[in-house]
Amino acid sequence: MEEIKVSILVPAYNVEAYAEECLRSLLAQTLREIEIVWVDDGSTDGIHDVATRLAASDNRLRLFRLPEHQGVSAARNACLKEARGRYVTFVDSDDTISRVAVEHLWQKAEACEADIVTGSMRYVYADGRQLRVGDKRAVFETEDAVLDGQTCFRLLQERGCYVPMVCGNLYRTAFIRDHGLHFEGDYHEDEYFTPYALYHARRVAELREDFYDYRQREGSVMNHPGNRKQRAEALYGVGRKLKQFAGANARCMDGRIRVAYEDYASYLCRRSQVLYESYLAGSRRKCLLVFSEESTASRYGVGTYIRQVQKCLDPEEWDVHTVTLHALGYDLDFSLADGAAAYTFPFMENHLSQTPAYEDKYLNSVFYYLASRVGDGRRVYGHFNFAHHHPLAALFKEKLQAFIVFTLHYTDWSFDLAGDRAWLERILAHPAGAKDQRIKTAFGKEKAFMTECCDRIIAIARHSYDMLRDLYGIPEEKLALVPNGLQDEYKERSAEDCRLLRRKYGFGEQEKLVVFAGRLDQIKGVAELMEAFKGVLAVRHDVRLVVAGNGNFQHCMEAADPCWRQVTFTGFLPKEKLYELYAVADVGVVPSIHEEFGYVAAEMLLHKVPLVAHDTTGLREITDGGRYGRLFRFADDRKDVSPLRDALLSALADGRNSGNEPMRQEGRQRVLQHYTLPLFRERLEKVYDANSAFEFAKVPL
Repeated sequence: MEEIKVSILVPAYNVEAYAEECLRSLLAQTLREIEIVWVDDGSTDGIHDVATRLAASDNRLRLFRLPEHQGVSAARNACLKEARGRYVTFVDSDDTISRVAVEHLWQKAEACEADIVTGSMRYVYADGRQLRVGDKRAVFETEDAVLDGQTCFRLLQERGCYVPMVCGNLYRTAFIRDHGLHFEGDYHEDEYFTPYALYHARRVAELREDFYDYRQREGSVMNHPGNRKQRAEALYGVGRKLKQFAGANARCMDGRIRVAYEDYASYLCRRSQVLYESYLAGSRRKCLLVFSEESTASRYGVGTYIRQVQKCLDPEEWDVHTVTLHALGYDLDFSLADGAAAYTFPFMENHLSQTPAYEDKYLNSVFYYLASRVGDGRRVYGHFNFAHHHPLAALFKEKLQAFIVFTLHYTDWSFDLAGDRAWLERILAHPAGAKDQRIKTAFGKEKAFMTECCDRIIAIARHSYDMLRDLYGIPEEKLALVPNGLQDEYKERSAEDCRLLRRKYGFGEQEKLVVFAGRLDQIKGVAELMEAFKGVLAVRHDVRLVVAGNGNFQHCMEAADPCWRQVTFTGFLPKEKLYELYAVADVGVVPSIHEEFGYVAAEMLLHKVPLVAHDTTGLREITDGGRYGRLFRFADDRKDVSPLRDALLSALADGRNSGNEPMRQEGRQRVLQHYTLPLFRERLEKVYDANSAFEFAKVPL
């Protein structure tokens, strides 16, 4: 069989009107030792018949069909898999190339021993206009110049010549396969492929000819206005991955090369923001802005809640944005993933930032930045999670007539008073001293925000609903009981699976594991847990406490003294590792002094972890008064931790034996019945419906 010098790779989809012109330009190449790999990406027009007719008279045209439409990246990857030539070049199925194009590319590659030969192209418009794109003479100063790929990438960036395109280039096939180069995404696949190809290329040459006519069509994927949001997300994804790539390979890169890659990644992310905001300005979908803070809570309960909100809304109906305020750093950051955009606003920490006037100016700036991007003539929803964002919420309500929703995750006074409502009522009636006055003032601000600004207020637990109605005086028509929802990601594991997981994390097979998950904070009862655990170790020595979370490690280490050997601090864990920890836990413990909801307790029940929890507020509600877990009660001063110690010892005695399997299964069913993501979605949708009659407060939990 005659050697195939060049494989011409053509992904094709629904361009019947242009397919024959494209194929005839390829079949007419002066270089005869070629093949044309034509991959039909699930077309629904007559393009396959056109290709079949031409293939009947020329066996260099090889036809393949994907079973369904998968996008240009999948089609190009399929082309690469089938290529048999020493080199490959890409042509889109609505474009054409000159008769000598492939021969001249091949000659250049052979003469220069190049991994890549790069060319230029003409953009051809329907009205006959042409625009030359891709001139690289500022980088390749002579026709015979050859550069290594990384230097080529840097110079193209520095001299403003970089155009990420694969059509019109020639690549050595072995080079692509040796480095695992491939295409990703439905849009901007050239932006993904080109930086990696240049990074690995040893020799890059330029062909100074305009041989590729790139047809500009209004209906093409890249020119359709309906694709802007998807294109923006694709661009951001490419930029994010490239930034990660530059970071991972920083030690292998020359400093100037690394800067070039990082700068280009940042440029792609900025371009993504511009493209997304051009889409947003014309969108008629409902616009939701969910507000958060840079804080430890945002990595745990509040952060989880906001991610749940994002998952629950149909992207065909909503444009969803998360807005993080008071972030560390100096730059406003934009990101776009899973159909939701995120804005992060930095906050300069200095003595001025502590003043109310500075905070008002900061929130004003945030409002006008966001308002200028939302677009006119659409319904705007502001979902707030912190009461001190009242001035910002008021601006959205006044200027944009936004529908304001507030979720009460906690109250300021609950931290000072450990959630003791009776104590608060005494302070409100007769404040004594500066601390009491501060608590009363904070309570008044929370109440003013909810009564004056909010259209709907979400209580995440029954006790919160009752408190908002009775203590804050919120009318029931404004209130909605929407408990948090959990995604069921429980996985049944065999005894062997659990044994291997214990080995993976260095736990003994006979070791009893008590797991705490959450932020290391005074209100979470971690210090009391450490003291109680010392009491457990005095009775049995086969127990290990695993603390998964971030926060005040110093305080926790001091509290664990001298039992450090039996306490493992993991730091914050991604959910995959946390769920593996749940799988091998003998007992889960939630000793929080106060919990508005008790997400971790519900999560542990969902994963069938035997639960020990403090008999307080949200935890009492989650466990139905102790029916689905062991409850203990601290004394008011919390100095006596024996109730927690005894509850842990009792739970460890039972562990995961078959006798308590029904209780663990019932606990899981409790969560599946009342706290699932579908229920959360259903209830949340009614909250956002300004005209709905909200009845969920009457649902028994």
